[in-house]
Amino acid sequence: MKIIKMPGPMRMVWGSAIAYWLAGIINPAFIAIAVMIALFIPVLIVDPYFPSQPED
Repeated sequence: MKIIKMPGPMRMVWGSAIAYWLAGIINPAFIAIAVMIALFIPVLIVDPYFPSQPED
């Protein structure tokens, strides 16, 4: 199994802000994407404190 490196919380904040900005230019549906990205930030912050062991 390959270990995947997750993006940092700051990169998620910038991604959310850019998706929100694009909602005004391209399509209002990008607001939903910005909200989903912003809601994922607490998961990335808490993940290092509760590491999971891969099942073999």
